[in-house]
Amino acid sequence: MYLRSLLVHASQLCLATVLLSWPFGACGQSEPVVSYTELIQSYVQITMNDGTLKFGTLMDIDEAEVVLDIAGLGATRIPKYLIQSLMELDVNLDEVEQGYTYVSNQPSRYFFAPSGIQLEKGDGYFQSNIALNSISYGFTERFTGGAIISAYAAGVTAKFGGQIKDNLHVSLGGLATMDYYGDLDRPLVLGFVNVTLGDANKNVTLNLGVGSRFEEGSSYGGDFVDSTYVTPSSGDPYYISNIFYTTESTSYQNPFLVNVSAMLPLKDNRWFITENHLVVPSFQREESQTLSPPVAGPSYYTGYGYGYGYGFGNGSRSSVGGGISMGIRSYNQRTGWLWDYGLAGVIGDGFGFPIPWFSFTLEF
Repeated sequence: MYLRSLLVHASQLCLATVLLSWPFGACGQSEPVVSYTELIQSYVQITMNDGTLKFGTLMDIDEAEVVLDIAGLGATRIPKYLIQSLMELDVNLDEVEQGYTYVSNQPSRYFFAPSGIQLEKGDGYFQSNIALNSISYGFTERFTGGAIISAYAAGVTAKFGGQIKDNLHVSLGGLATMDYYGDLDRPLVLGFVNVTLGDANKNVTLNLGVGSRFEEGSSYGGDFVDSTYVTPSSGDPYYISNIFYTTESTSYQNPFLVNVSAMLPLKDNRWFITENHLVVPSFQREESQTLSPPVAGPSYYTGYGYGYGYGFGNGSRSSVGGGISMGIRSYNQRTGWLWDYGLAGVIGDGFGFPIPWFSFTLEF
């Protein structure tokens, strides 16, 4: 009986404490008493004890409950003992009246391409679609660093910049990656500049970048230096010439990249995203070297005479290519995860095909 009476009194004391000195997460997990009456008519975020988030205009608050005007639901009464915390959000109230909600939408990136907007200092995220994984962290207000890991390669990323003036963000950055299988003869490095017009909720970005040199392919030239005269038992005689390559020419290029991306808010914690890339071969050049000793090639049937100036190649010139994509970014209020899903089209020289895109992002 004594233990039962003690538990009843303890629970009553806990409930009274919650009602008098909210916000408390649970009995024994108190926070400083704060007056929230000055936030009435402000747009706020409420974090519930189960981790879910609610957004709306704070209409009223008293010792027992909070009244929140939630888009699509109207005035909603929430008991204080279910609430973990409440915070004001800096939003455009005109857009709130149109039904937009303001939650984390990761404005520093689109599906993959960066924007000119930086992460806040101390903020970070992990993004994955299983095949491609990345992590980014705001080391300062102006510097963001990260890493990428995929099934094919791994690398590091960096971006420096910030807000120049209202609705104008500029950043410089780079990406360096190397494959696991030795297909690349050297690390692939990409430098870029981002110019973003707009705010974190609605923006458009122009991205220009240049990649490091990579090899397109090689071609060989040579002379017929050893011929054999063949007299068959029937038919006309002919020559078989053994070809030796004496020169090798290697083609190189630096890809030039243009990207235009945009983000537009929709209702119900969703955003429309489009990300579009154009890759243009640029700075093409060719380097030649003499092969010493010459490299033997295939035998060559020359009929009745000799030939010379034979050439052979194993590479091809790169052509203009790129991709277009569009889709939705959705915020899950319960888990706090962002989900991206859409459709991308890859376009090349004489070909094109669609691929689905999805990823999930967890902030920290």
